[in-house]
Amino acid sequence: MMRLASKVLLLWLMVSLPAGAEQSVRDDDIVIHYSAMTTADLTPDIAKALDVTRSRKRALVVIHAQHLDGANRVSKLADVQGRTRNLVSQRRELRFRAVKDGGTDYAIAVVPVANLETLIFDLEVRVEGHTRAVPIQFRQQFYH
Repeated sequence: MMRLASKVLLLWLMVSLPAGAEQSVRDDDIVIHYSAMTTADLTPDIAKALDVTRSRKRALVVIHAQHLDGANRVSKLADVQGRTRNLVSQRRELRFRAVKDGGTDYAIAVVPVANLETLIFDLEVRVEGHTRAVPIQFRQQFYH
């Protein structure tokens, strides 16, 4: 069940992004994909598999790191530290946890969100086998 859920989650993340809004960063031979969406957007099966409550008032942050090995991309464990802040500088620490499914690794965190709230995500991603942390910053507005 978890294997199917994570494959569906990865596919959903790839197709749900607007054209031209590739949400990834590359650092040498590492690519880190990132996304945030309300947990209400998850299917019940995926939410259950990830142990996440579906709600319009919660956002799920997903990080997926890959090592580029020639033409292959190999999923890597990532230790993610981070926080959010809104436009009036209210801050929240994020608690990421690892989700492993066969050969695919994710780091996920849940954060409360209000309708029309814009959050700025400040993350530091340490990828297994990579010598330095990769900083990621992105901004997203959430709608109910």
